Amino acid sequence: MTPAIAATSTQDRLSALFEERARLVAEATTDTTPVTALVLLRGLDVVDAVQGARAFAAGLPEAEGRTWLRSWTRTRFLFGNPANLPDRTPARTVAPSGTVAWLGTYPTDHLPGVGRLLKPLSGSLPRLPDTLDVPGRGGPVRELRLATCDVTLIQYLVHLHHTIAEATLLGRLGITEPIRLTHQPDLDAECAHGDPGYTRVHYAAEDSPELRLYTSLAP
Repeated sequence: MTPAIAATSTQDRLSALFEERARLVAEATTDTTPVTALVLLRGLDVVDAVQGARAFAAGLPEAEGRTWLRSWTRTRFLFGNPANLPDRTPARTVAPSGTVAWLGTYPTDHLPGVGRLLKPLSGSLPRLPDTLDVPGRGGPVRELRLATCDVTLIQYLVHLHHTIAEATLLGRLGITEPIRLTHQPDLDAECAHGDPGYTRVHYAAEDSPELRLYTSLAP
């Protein structure tokens, strides 16, 4: 197979994975109310973020979880200390080490004041360990591969958070399963053409039709 044909084949496969996610979102519920979750971070603790995201998604009532899924698990990431949240907007879930908190879900056009007052997350992605282990109980360790080349901090968190939240809501990731996060510059064609448990496919660059595989959760 020539490189050009191989590239076309991979793009076709990524398009199929992208369309599968769209189908799962559309089938989640007939409730089309746009909703958004707010996530406050006082620091980057990836393991804490994964544990909290999974607990938040798993703890949502079924109808609320499906509505959030229908909204493409829309999330806003904000700089903030979960310990300083006002009583009127308590955290729904706080990660085990207290570095991250989840609020909502809220109607997208009626977010609480904290969503307007706190600064949106920004910045470059720091160097991450090649692997990070998220503890769990029982069963084999599930590997979650993540692409890091040309990915900003917010992009990394968006791709990671969508993958964990959606896989949990869809029953493709158990709440207690141990996970090994593997960071790679890019995810190769073998990942794309395999049979993953869940993936995050999005555009490779702004204003580009080319798709890229950003995460791949093992079956």
